[in-house]
Amino acid sequence: MHSALRALPTVLAAAWLVGCTQDKTETPTGETKAPATAAAPTEAKPTAPTAEAIELPAGDGPVAKVNAQEIGRDKFNREYKQTLERYQKARHDVQPALRERLKDNIVRRLVDAELIRQQAEKMGVTLAADELNTKWEEHKKRYGSEEAFKAFLERAGTSADDVREQFEANLLREKVFAKVSEDVKVSAAEVKKFYDENPARYDEPEQVKASHILFRVQPNATAEEKAAKEKKAKEVLAKAKKGNFEALAKEFGEDPTKDRGGDLGYFTKGRMVKPFEDAVWKLKVGQVSDLVETQFGFHIIKKTDHKKARKKPYDEVKESIERSLAARQRNQAIRDALAKWKEEANIEIFLKGDPAVINAGQPKTMLGRPQLTPAQGEKASSPALQIRKGESKPQTGDAPAE
Repeated sequence: MHSALRALPTVLAAAWLVGCTQDKTETPTGETKAPATAAAPTEAKPTAPTAEAIELPAGDGPVAKVNAQEIGRDKFNREYKQTLERYQKARHDVQPALRERLKDNIVRRLVDAELIRQQAEKMGVTLAADELNTKWEEHKKRYGSEEAFKAFLERAGTSADDVREQFEANLLREKVFAKVSEDVKVSAAEVKKFYDENPARYDEPEQVKASHILFRVQPNATAEEKAAKEKKAKEVLAKAKKGNFEALAKEFGEDPTKDRGGDLGYFTKGRMVKPFEDAVWKLKVGQVSDLVETQFGFHIIKKTDHKKARKKPYDEVKESIERSLAARQRNQAIRDALAKWKEEANIEIFLKGDPAVINAGQPKTMLGRPQLTPAQGEKASSPALQIRKGESKPQTGDAPAE
């Protein structure tokens, strides 16, 4: 419930989302992370564009070769078709320029996957069958049930075999990248240098912590409905002044924070809608407010803590800085390795007419475009108002995002 007037709807609209993510590179700030973003109510989607028949790129034979190892056209066509179908289901109008970018991305990903597979062989990196099977079963359990997994496959327009093949490639890539970056070490001097050179990162502003009980009033509520909510709120207020606030929030609260006793966590000035902010900052720690009205309804607020502005000491953040710098260095080692492998490889693309031959030792091009540096998989997101202030593309699955 932050970001004046813009963020409170998320607290009221939906529960906090817990991100299930793999190892992400941290920004070396040592700051306390904000709660996960809550999803905003979605508006009715416009009528989807009429689904067009998917025309596969013309041609026979492989779409590419990596050091003479062919990448089959069937594999490319299958992934291209599935990707376009997902875009159509998501109501995207797939223009020709987007189709070309998708082709480019898919071929690039397939080429990178084959290149990494070949490097794994050279490095002696393997996936044991029992290891793969165990991790695959663990992955499927994340869907909740076999029926839910099958429903996912149907929605995605793919098969279990295709998903498992990609899953196996991802595991192999992770092991190769781990091998490439295993020698990364961050010295204490590097950590201290970063801390000294970025003092503003560790300035922690004054902040308060509060809980609330919301009695929600809908925007189109009648005067009688609003009066009824206010009456109920006043009855609970009398109990909150002398009773168990957390228990009352769980019993009477009308937003997702009720599940945690109305706890809103810490926030700074400017993060709340103004009537709420004005009230909470005037309270003493442990004090309960009178009724506070906002555009969301009536609130009973309890201030639970107040922190003065301060600079985080080095000892408090040094471990976070070390982890973040190490992640940066690992990512750089991976990018350097990929660039080296591509420079040394003979990569040929046959997707468009005459082959675009990428010869070892010469500038690389792919589908007529400059070869990109390893993609930093973009995390898909949907429009959402965020609790704390702070694009949706297919992930290419190259180096970890920095």
